[in-house]
Amino acid sequence: MTVADVGNLTHAAERLFTSQPAISAHIKALERELNVKLFDRTSKGMRLTAHGKVLIEKAHQVLNATNELRIEASTLSGKLAGVIKIGLNTNAEFLQLPLLHQRLTAKSSRLKIQLAEGISVELLHEIRRGSLDGSFYFGDNPLKELANIALTETTIVVAAASKWKQDIINATPADLAKLPWIYPVPFCPYHKFINRLFKPLDKKPERVADASSERSTNVLLRSGVGLALIRQDEAQPLVEQGLISIWQGQSFTLPLNFAYLKNRQHEPLIQALLQSVSASFSNSAKDPSDSITT
Repeated sequence: MTVADVGNLTHAAERLFTSQPAISAHIKALERELNVKLFDRTSKGMRLTAHGKVLIEKAHQVLNATNELRIEASTLSGKLAGVIKIGLNTNAEFLQLPLLHQRLTAKSSRLKIQLAEGISVELLHEIRRGSLDGSFYFGDNPLKELANIALTETTIVVAAASKWKQDIINATPADLAKLPWIYPVPFCPYHKFINRLFKPLDKKPERVADASSERSTNVLLRSGVGLALIRQDEAQPLVEQGLISIWQGQSFTLPLNFAYLKNRQHEPLIQALLQSVSASFSNSAKDPSDSITT
């Protein structure tokens, strides 16, 4: 299912925290067991065959049914048990992952936590497909099947490598537009901030790179490829090291939320997950029962 979603063995391996050969071996074993070809291996990646497209819908049903069985069993026994699959849209420290893990495992030693990394919009679709129980995400939630709890807010700033420090000290948006930029991909919430910054201008900045992750953006930013939007908490240590400078003009506020399926909110595992996520952000989060939005 993950290979079908991302269309690439390497990216699937990263998301599943395993190796590309291991995933390839699993697919071959499954094809032998089912006696049907599931994927066509093309120059552009992995593509489901006609049979694979039929069977992947059954695979979703199987995994959902397995999860429902575990949930029902844990409800009957009065004990929490099973795998909780959580999406991470940014670095684990910012998402309070160690504290979240501690709170979840404290509820039951029989809970296992599975993590998947990705960008916000992709992770939201993974929840809808049943591949994730919940996920952190930035910005807005476009999917009506999902509800969310509000956790905190972060500040997004314009930053540049130290070589452009003098160029951005007193710069206007028009001045910034004359410099090269590392652009977020269109479905990233950062993208609307760039549009807002340069909307009044006739001339848009030169795009020297498009980056789909904070990690790649920050590497290119430090190396001096171009200007970029970055979280202030990530930028500050780099400023102190003299690697980048922050523009003192406009900044942007970006909310961090946690999403889950509405129709699962009363399940014991989901309740345990929401309580633990909310408690991990207790300084800024509300109780899940008070902050569910539709």
